[in-house]
Amino acid sequence: MAGGKLSPRQKMINMMYLVLTALLALNVSAEILQAFESLRSSLAISADSQGLANATLSTHIIKDIEDKEAHKNATYTYVKGIVKDVSTQTEGMISYLDGLSNKLVEFGEKDPVTGEILRKDEQDKNYRFWLGSNDAANSGRGDGEATKLREKLHAYTEWANKLLDQYDTADAFPRINPMAIEPKDDPSITNKESKDKKWEYYTFHGKPVIADMAMVEKMKMDVREAQTVLLSLARQLSSTAVFTIDSLIAFDAPSAQVVAAGMKFSTTIGVGVAAKNVRPEFIGNGIQLNPGGSTATMTVNANGSVIPQGQYEGIQHYTAMIKVPTASGGIQEIPLRGQFKVRRPEVVVRMKELQILYKDCGNSVVIDVPALGDEYNPDFSKSTGGKIIRSAQDRKEITIVPSAQKFDLDVSSNTNGQLVKIDKLSYRVVQPPKPSISLTQRGQRVGATFPVNKRLPVTVTVVADPEFKGALSRDARYKASKIKVYYKTGLGPAKVIKEVSGADIQSGTDIDINVGDLRSAVSGDKIYFEVEGLKRINFENKPIDIPGFTIYDLTIPAFLN
Repeated sequence: MAGGKLSPRQKMINMMYLVLTALLALNVSAEILQAFESLRSSLAISADSQGLANATLSTHIIKDIEDKEAHKNATYTYVKGIVKDVSTQTEGMISYLDGLSNKLVEFGEKDPVTGEILRKDEQDKNYRFWLGSNDAANSGRGDGEATKLREKLHAYTEWANKLLDQYDTADAFPRINPMAIEPKDDPSITNKESKDKKWEYYTFHGKPVIADMAMVEKMKMDVREAQTVLLSLARQLSSTAVFTIDSLIAFDAPSAQVVAAGMKFSTTIGVGVAAKNVRPEFIGNGIQLNPGGSTATMTVNANGSVIPQGQYEGIQHYTAMIKVPTASGGIQEIPLRGQFKVRRPEVVVRMKELQILYKDCGNSVVIDVPALGDEYNPDFSKSTGGKIIRSAQDRKEITIVPSAQKFDLDVSSNTNGQLVKIDKLSYRVVQPPKPSISLTQRGQRVGATFPVNKRLPVTVTVVADPEFKGALSRDARYKASKIKVYYKTGLGPAKVIKEVSGADIQSGTDIDINVGDLRSAVSGDKIYFEVEGLKRINFENKPIDIPGFTIYDLTIPAFLN
């Protein structure tokens, strides 16, 4: 995968793969095997889609370079070689991974009609394929296909980073992280026994074939992500910025398009040129040069006389002239004409900025119309997409409680006996971030990585998203109807050993697990905690369903020590 920050898709895939692998260590169930098959299918579709996007990008880069060559510009011809090399190396790697995937399909016995893998849980052939007949050979790496895979992934990553080091001297693009990390170098692996294993054994030991099918598809996606980075570099290398002084365009950037009568309108004016030796001359009323001399600010008094009698607003025009030296040594005159609306003061709107609203939450917003002064008497009754709660202390402050995907805030004012519509503001509505569930013993985190001490109580706590809690603490409260504790030993099914109802999961529920079967449990036995009926309590003390939660979010696995 590419270095630097992971994309949301990569984070989702990595997290899903880790969760499934952790559950796989606890219980090879039909549901988990099916989840791996679904993940494999999703990854394959994503990898193919990114492959098509990369192919399209490659074609565009080559065509752009060939267009330049047709105009006798061979400056970027070398980039064609980079694009072709990226395609050759990447497609060779994808072809190799496809071959591995086909071999695993043979082990899993694909249904010729439905395409379903019939023997998802096949392990023996799968393991021997990867580790060979002697898994102790080669210092614990075995003599199978796994070593070849590791070497090919390493070679591809090394080649890609050498290409980036050669052409990306400004470090504008992320380097490619190793795709096959030895356990001793992987910070996510903390178990000492696992740290001592070789990558081949750690990666392929004790896994059903469907899990490794998903892993191969994930590797294909990592390779496609690396290809995208390399093609982005090639696109940058082949880009040019053509500046022709004889084709200048004047521009202006107004501070506002609507100005209250009696106030001042200002706009920054300039030309589309970035040459240090070009110093335009600006001619017009109210013009002042900005630092650097390449732009100026033009200030015009907004004249209320342009508003027609009985109308709400009028149009005021302004002009300027910009003189710019040309490449031939002459002077080019560029006329500039603009306009802005002059509106009566009572319709100037100011409000507290807010980019999004959280669904079924109390989102505080301040709406102000300063020009109306004491005459401002806001009315929001025509708003749609939820409800509004008015503040008893400040008429400008409201609480928006959205119930749809979009909230339209209709701002009006009961001014001088009339309801005057001022503006309509549209907000995007999103679900609050999901909380996480943690297990602790004496303040220390426990779970799939850190074993549980059966002699100590376990505290189950829901942890709200920090940003969400900081912004809307009254909406970041949670309750659960029940917590179940399951115990599993050997190959037998998991069984419920304890239930706690009405759990105060917000502050943490202590569960004594030193009971019943657990007293005779041995180190390595499995235990997991399932939270039922988890609800978010909003600012109105209403229980709200939390969309997007799955059984994997609500079930936390662990080992006993």
